[in-house]
Amino acid sequence: MALIPTRAEAARFLGHAALGYTSSDIEAVRQAGFETWIDRQFTAWRQTSHWDWLVANRGATKEAVDLLPATHYGMALATSYRRFIEGRDLLRQKMVFSLSQVVVASNTSEMGRMQDLGAGNHLDILEKHAFGNYRDLLGEVATSLFMGSFLTFEGSAVAGALGANKPDENFAREILQLFTIGLFELNTDGSVVMETTDIGTEPKPTYVATDVASLARAFTGWGSNGSDDGRWKRPMAVTPHYVDNGEKTFTQLRIPTIAHSLGAAGNMKAALDGIFAHSNVGPFLGRQLIQRMVTSNPSPEYVARVAQAFNNNGLGVRGDLKAVIKAVLLDPSLFDAEGRRLQGMDDPTFGKLREPVQRVVQWAKAFNVRSLSGRWLVGGNNGGTSLWLLGQAPMHAPSVFNFFRPGYVPPGTEMADTQLHGHTMVAPEFQITNEVTTLEYISVMRDLIDRGVVNGASTLDIVADYTAWLPKVTDARALVAELNVLLAAGQLSPTTEGLIAQAVGAMRMATTDERARRIKAAALLVLSAPEFLAQK
Repeated sequence: MALIPTRAEAARFLGHAALGYTSSDIEAVRQAGFETWIDRQFTAWRQTSHWDWLVANRGATKEAVDLLPATHYGMALATSYRRFIEGRDLLRQKMVFSLSQVVVASNTSEMGRMQDLGAGNHLDILEKHAFGNYRDLLGEVATSLFMGSFLTFEGSAVAGALGANKPDENFAREILQLFTIGLFELNTDGSVVMETTDIGTEPKPTYVATDVASLARAFTGWGSNGSDDGRWKRPMAVTPHYVDNGEKTFTQLRIPTIAHSLGAAGNMKAALDGIFAHSNVGPFLGRQLIQRMVTSNPSPEYVARVAQAFNNNGLGVRGDLKAVIKAVLLDPSLFDAEGRRLQGMDDPTFGKLREPVQRVVQWAKAFNVRSLSGRWLVGGNNGGTSLWLLGQAPMHAPSVFNFFRPGYVPPGTEMADTQLHGHTMVAPEFQITNEVTTLEYISVMRDLIDRGVVNGASTLDIVADYTAWLPKVTDARALVAELNVLLAAGQLSPTTEGLIAQAVGAMRMATTDERARRIKAAALLVLSAPEFLAQK
């Protein structure tokens, strides 16, 4: 008979597999076991799509329009948090957020007043393919107007058309560098292939400038297909005389020559098929998904096992993201011999800094957060509480390079002087961690926990429900112990737990408001503890 995970062990697993979870989710993992829970999540119900919700809610009220004057940035943020918090498809939402930081298209670029709809459609594409095949995801993203606008290849034309000297190379470069294969040839375990050159031993590049130029020719002819809102949902349209129908050959990039006269769709298919078949895709994508879900510094063996699952799901299928997800979350290195206890708690090189979005969603799930208006007004205009201040806002990365780089090393730290698995230790999330964002996080969480999201002087919209916790406040130690499991997967040390319990126990509890303040204080202290912020 399989051993049932403890509540803390189930919560640790959910920290990897979900953006946030409830006590009932912990019990669901305990009763089903890790792999069965994943299988059930593969079929979990998808709620109202981002597109449908945005069409129904965007601009419906003055408050929605005023989130940011003359734009709809705020509605893209609203629908992101709506799905992350309301969704019962926990694993899909974790995968969507992870993929959105690899296949980046951001709402920060200037592409017109309907850009919230473009962002919503991008999220819907990620939801649709989160448990599908990575090749299908690439294909739909590559023909979406949101991506075409963001990476500027919308309207890209063969040299000579529209007076262009050459096609736009932005998407061609980024699909290689950031979405699929990276800058250097990789072994299956993610290590860099080295080659001997005239100047010594150097990393072997995956492509050169002429390859980008050739690939850009394969992405010509695609453009907007109308001026109505629906253009953000429909694939881009083709203008035949803008298409480069010549043969495209490649120097360093290991993909087949693209034949002449294939047309826009044929060029796109040949280019994406060639890129998708490149041996780098498995280790390149796999390592980043491990980083987003489990640990910043995976071992080469861990990366290799995930890459092998990408290369072949066991049935001869390449790019099956269900197989990749299972490989990431169920890698044998993560568990003890019985397959129950997640290891790494005492390993200082294992784990990752919990992302700001995940911290907020974990609080929201734990305390049944809801939107009073149903419109998820998270922007906090006119001086109210704002989720814009966390240093990370879904679908609003500052560039195609995401909020942080997967290889970021915090300068001047012990990590910068530590070699692990043949390279310097990395800590991607620390790129958005500084004095300002650290203090803003505490400030924002204090306001969220105390009153919720307030838009302006009086509009309260997003609130938590602490009613179920009121009977627990009489025993401060028991209250903090329960929050330790629910919020921090039991990672708080006995010393930290005791200090928080001591502080909470000193607070008055004669009235309902005073009892609620005990809960709020305990939650804030747990969510601010280093053991919570460093997810194991």
